[in-house]
Amino acid sequence: MQPQVTTAAFPVRPGRFAGWKSAAVVVVLAAVTGAAILLQVRGWSALEGESGSACGSGSAACPRGTVPVLVISFLAGLAAIPFVIALVIRRPKVNAGLAAVGLAAGVLAAQSLSGWLNGAQLRVDWTAPYDASATLTTEGVWTAGGSLIRVRADEIVSYDGETGRAQWTLAVPAGDVACAVSAETAAGTGLIGLGAAGGACDHVLAVDLGTGRQLWSRPVAAGWKGDQGTGFVAAGGDTAVVVTAGGVLGYDLRTGAPRWTLLTPGGCSDQTVAAAPRSAVVLAACGQGFDVTDVDLASGRQLWSTPVSEPAPDYQFAILSAAPVVVSDVLPGTPPADHIRAFGAGGKLVSTIPAGDLDTSTYQGFGPEVVVSGGLLAGVTTQSGGHADVVAYRLSDGRLRWRVPMPGDVLSMSQDGGQLLVTGQSAPVPTLDAISLSGGTLHAIGLVPRDVIGASGAGVYPVGGRYLVVNLTGRAPVPPVSALSS
Repeated sequence: MQPQVTTAAFPVRPGRFAGWKSAAVVVVLAAVTGAAILLQVRGWSALEGESGSACGSGSAACPRGTVPVLVISFLAGLAAIPFVIALVIRRPKVNAGLAAVGLAAGVLAAQSLSGWLNGAQLRVDWTAPYDASATLTTEGVWTAGGSLIRVRADEIVSYDGETGRAQWTLAVPAGDVACAVSAETAAGTGLIGLGAAGGACDHVLAVDLGTGRQLWSRPVAAGWKGDQGTGFVAAGGDTAVVVTAGGVLGYDLRTGAPRWTLLTPGGCSDQTVAAAPRSAVVLAACGQGFDVTDVDLASGRQLWSTPVSEPAPDYQFAILSAAPVVVSDVLPGTPPADHIRAFGAGGKLVSTIPAGDLDTSTYQGFGPEVVVSGGLLAGVTTQSGGHADVVAYRLSDGRLRWRVPMPGDVLSMSQDGGQLLVTGQSAPVPTLDAISLSGGTLHAIGLVPRDVIGASGAGVYPVGGRYLVVNLTGRAPVPPVSALSS
């Protein structure tokens, strides 16, 4: 006889299994309901706050991902809510608690989805001490390695991008204020213009960006008063370039030794300058038109000069890039007749881009919201219908390469390698996005805490793996510099 093995018989209770199944159904349906409700609330809030309920009308852009999420969450909620209500009514003592758990889980899941669509909240790693007065504005910003240097009217401060520690501070000489800042730095050196408050910007000073040491300072013959922006001094290669009343002067960038002089053309005045590693571009107003001149930095020799005629004498010009040479001229009137002109070898005009809807204004401390790179000019359109677009044109022929509608206005734009960093004014808080220069593809970086960006203006700079927000004014409660990370 074969031995028989007997196993214990456990009773199976179909009712218990059915009970767990019923509970799971309640939790899942309640989770769908919670997610649907939250996504509906946030979706309609985004449509109202970011596009003024004009999404898809052609006057405003739809907040990214909002429309499909609204449709899907509406259909899911429409299907789930009646079942949840019926199940709770049927067994209120048991199913009400299960429904509460499911609702909470659905809300948390919807919050994660919303964060994925719009970027997670960026973390504030450090902030710089507040300015004592609102008059102590940011005159310019430089980045060098892992440092950010803020040029204020009365002092220059270098911040460690990782810790926020002030590495060095250089006070502006007593009785003077900073009235100009070089747009770029070169050979570890930055240039600032100095002058008496409200007086002429008639001195130039060179700063070692590694140590904060003053390298040299000298007076220049300049009679212009007040803030001169970035067109008064420029740094390129190993040469400092300074605009004076009678011409443009070149100095050794590290020692201040004079190198060359380029006199102002006859009948011209009001010059402005920008520098690249090997050349400098000089614009000079010459009556009803202006001259665009390219200069060899080492010798001061004129490489080429091209006149640009204007239909009226009350134009304004600015240099958007020194290499390649790209300039803008703004004409008053409606409709606007503004243009951006790109020049090639020998000063040949390569393309003309209509710029009537581009914002080429020069903001104190930050310059125009324009980036020239990789054969493209990227800019921000003026706000219309509650939002702005980021656009890119080909310099080779002036044609539109791509357009990215933004949900709201654009607060700042800067370059980070092959992409643009765009700070957008969205509801309920500003956003930081990246747009690829080559194709115009946008992806969200994160949400910017509202209390780190002031209403007067700010710029965002990538330094040491962080995004440093620099405000025009840094009086409490908005710090002058904040470091954000994801």
